Amino acid sequence: MTVENKYDVLIVGCGPSGAILANLLNAKGHKVAIFDRDKDIFHAPRAMMMDMESCRIVNGMGLYHRLMEKDAVPFHHHRFVSGKKKMLMEISSLGDPEQGYEPVMFHQPALEAMLREEFKKGPGVDAFLGYEVLSVDGEGQHASLQAKNLDTGEEQSFSAQYLVGADGGASTCRKYLNANRVDLNYSRDWIVMDLIIHDRDWWNAFREGSAFTCEPNAAVVVVKGRHGHIRMDFEQPSVEAALAFSEDDAHKLIAEYIDVDPRHIEIIRRQPYKFYAGMPDQWRKGRVFLAGDAAHQTSPFAGQGLNMGIRDAASLSIKLDMVLNGLVNESFLDTYQDERWENCAHMINGATKRGLMLSTSSKREILARNLSFMIGRLSNKLAYLLTTRMSDIEPYKDGLIGKTHPLAGARFFPPVLTNSAGNTVLIDEIVKERFTLISRQALNGDAVEWLQSTLGGVTLIIGTDIEDSSGVLTKYLNDNKADVLLLRPDYYIFDAGSDANDICNALRSSLMAYGLNSSAAMKDVAQTKTAIGQN
Repeated sequence: MTVENKYDVLIVGCGPSGAILANLLNAKGHKVAIFDRDKDIFHAPRAMMMDMESCRIVNGMGLYHRLMEKDAVPFHHHRFVSGKKKMLMEISSLGDPEQGYEPVMFHQPALEAMLREEFKKGPGVDAFLGYEVLSVDGEGQHASLQAKNLDTGEEQSFSAQYLVGADGGASTCRKYLNANRVDLNYSRDWIVMDLIIHDRDWWNAFREGSAFTCEPNAAVVVVKGRHGHIRMDFEQPSVEAALAFSEDDAHKLIAEYIDVDPRHIEIIRRQPYKFYAGMPDQWRKGRVFLAGDAAHQTSPFAGQGLNMGIRDAASLSIKLDMVLNGLVNESFLDTYQDERWENCAHMINGATKRGLMLSTSSKREILARNLSFMIGRLSNKLAYLLTTRMSDIEPYKDGLIGKTHPLAGARFFPPVLTNSAGNTVLIDEIVKERFTLISRQALNGDAVEWLQSTLGGVTLIIGTDIEDSSGVLTKYLNDNKADVLLLRPDYYIFDAGSDANDICNALRSSLMAYGLNSSAAMKDVAQTKTAIGQN
């Protein structure tokens, strides 16, 4: 029997990217269904590090502090060593106290369990777990999918305004798009292993963080996670070597890096894996979109696979919300790929460079690498800069961004401020995913009023609505020669400058190109002002 079920958004894939998108849309009041072939959460962490931007998004969902209670720790230690275990460079802290958040090592199964618990809140997310998605279709007035209940064999049809494929590297949704593959110059064979160490004394003494062993064509990555978990990745010279890698081979390699009684080591996953870097050239077909690993695959050397997916989810949730609320037309959704594709390509290329650097066999490249490490040993700050320059998150160059200031398209850090109620808070707690105008001047003009009345935007005057008690925000404005910043709901800067009304008017003009509906006011000014006073 076939039953049709109608939603606002269908999501294929209940990994972290898909589950975060489902919860973000649910929190905005949209009717969402999510599908996954597997009923249970995968037992081993596949991702282990969340960067500052992901922590910011997860914190906005109310999950960051829950995760930090027992399922995550700050990521403070990162080391590069030679094949003979000689220290080449060490970074003792990857966090920046002015950024409000710091990267963390986390336990992915715990995060996924929390995300699934969140499905029950508000309007709720309908989770169809144990359902295999057979086909998707994004043509016409609705998106649709056909799914089979693997317990009963019953097939059902579901439809929605839009469908998002967050269904991983073997994505059914990506196959539907039939896009061209853009290769990003990394394809290597590795063995991926997840271990549980049952010797608690040894585990507690083992150093936090990660270590990359630089060995020609045989790099090794060791990362300490949570709850006794250690990830070990070993580069292999060929696919044949990877397939022939036995359990005895595994224990021999483990013994080189982990000096604990083998009886206390449990291998919970051991498999050959081809790390590939690339993306389809198209992330949208009609009403079907890609996100997460379905949209991009990367080598793991910047720890950005999941983090890119979380940023995809945050971006899509805001854009879909604006379209579903009738504020703009669906052409606005094209800005998703405009913004995210180049951003991800830059990140993937950086990870590729780092991966190739670890295992290069070129004497010239080894010399250059060791010179960089020698410079990095001079100070932790230099080491941090050398590392992040290969994996920084680039500003958006296209999409919904202004054109007048160098800050347009850049991420805005979360400064600590004092609000009108005298509370010390991060700016995120004040603005809560709304267009936000920050100014050190008095505000007036019809475009500023439009930002508040039509977009439900927040206006914050330094010295009146907020106090910059730390001086960090003022320094940022001074350094960038700006008196006004206009933030998007995802905390990227639309534009900056000296005239708030001009900047707001530029945003209005940009949105008019996407069929701006001025009567579709999202929140009124009174609600906005009340919210500012309470936060």
